[in-house]
Amino acid sequence: MKARLQRWRLTSAVLVLASLGCAATAQDLAGRDLQTTPVKMKAEPSARERMAMEAAFARADVNNDGKLSRAEAAHLPAIEARFDELDTNHDGFLSVDEFIIGAMNAA
Repeated sequence: MKARLQRWRLTSAVLVLASLGCAATAQDLAGRDLQTTPVKMKAEPSARERMAMEAAFARADVNNDGKLSRAEAAHLPAIEARFDELDTNHDGFLSVDEFIIGAMNAA
């Protein structure tokens, strides 16, 4: 159990570091309805950042079904807090692309 907690902490740290390492551009969201406006990345991740985020996604995807449920995302506070916003197709799960968008915008 302790190893699992350490893994989740490492995953969270990877997401924070990846989001801090990418160039961010400001977006004016004033006047937009966030539930109908698709979430976009502030910047495209580098190959290294994408690999780190895909690895974090794979560790969070406990049942290995290729998507994150709300329960799986609960271990990643930055993702959990924005789960509904990031779930752009409203299927109740986050795809790896939806997850990466959330990780890139976490900072």
